[in-house]
Amino acid sequence: MQRTSTVLLLLGISSSGCASDSGASGPAAGASRPGAHGTMDAGGATRPAGTGADAADNDAHSGAVSPSGSAGAAARDGAAGVGDGLTGDAGPRHQSDASESGGADIPTADSGRGSPTPGDAGAVRSGGPWKVMMLGDSITGSTCYPQLVSKGLIAQGHTNFQFVGTQKSQQSCSATQVLTEGHGGYGVTYLPKDNARTKCAKSACGTYAELQAWAAEKPEIVLMHYGTNDVWDGQSTASILEAYASVIAEFRKQQPNVTFFVSKISKLNPSGCQSCVAGASALAAALDETWASNHSLPNSPVSVIDSFGSAFDPNNAADTADGVHPTQAGAQKIATVAVAAVIAENYF
Repeated sequence: MQRTSTVLLLLGISSSGCASDSGASGPAAGASRPGAHGTMDAGGATRPAGTGADAADNDAHSGAVSPSGSAGAAARDGAAGVGDGLTGDAGPRHQSDASESGGADIPTADSGRGSPTPGDAGAVRSGGPWKVMMLGDSITGSTCYPQLVSKGLIAQGHTNFQFVGTQKSQQSCSATQVLTEGHGGYGVTYLPKDNARTKCAKSACGTYAELQAWAAEKPEIVLMHYGTNDVWDGQSTASILEAYASVIAEFRKQQPNVTFFVSKISKLNPSGCQSCVAGASALAAALDETWASNHSLPNSPVSVIDSFGSAFDPNNAADTADGVHPTQAGAQKIATVAVAAVIAENYF
């Protein structure tokens, strides 16, 4: 039976973390880390992206295309050709904004949802393509991951979807560009309302107001890969899981039938972060089916995607240049797991 509740795929990863507030578990002293808005030294100073010796690295991990075109995530990933976002892998789109959605190539006459079908929880959905949001940090905003998810779904005949978001992917991935809510440098633990974690050494780390704005887009499918910056910053597993629950609750306010696929973040092993390997492993172990079941509702179930257990290897130069951000080959390994999870639930 096709499930008719909406979907939020929470994929919990981010490109580069803010410095730990406590200073206890972050990068080693003196180490600099790439961020969405520049490279931040251990002392807390931030240098603008694309300036100085770190220009190439900063551009490669920011959510935007380098003005000089010198680096960028696509260049580091070694992908060839930039998609223009005008045509998909399966043909022309049927509405004007689909050209930038990077999602489905959906026939106008029959989208596959013209006849609403009761879902597992008894909900009824209207016709039209499923609204998909990819939500996260730089893994979502600055790598090929979201584009390859879209491409993978379409390649397997699942085309009844359209990506939504305010950010447009700019990576060269031999795939159509997509809209996302991928924000480099953001941490999921900055998003909850009345969150005590308010200090941010960069120009932006994520806010409750932004979370509200994302939820107000009322996506039916959101792929959220969030938590890498938080692990990198030394945030506790409990605080990250609590933030996941807050994100779920916020989206439910706008879309009560939303279904969540919460991803275990992919492995990371950046230089200077002694706690990252253990932190990601602990988070993956805690984010299990029991946690998912405890946070599920009859009309808004929660499932887990094991991106941590994917073939992505942070120590393999073919998968990543910095131990965190996947190349196109690395992104494909993460995308494959996400695509399989969505298809298994019989959406689209």
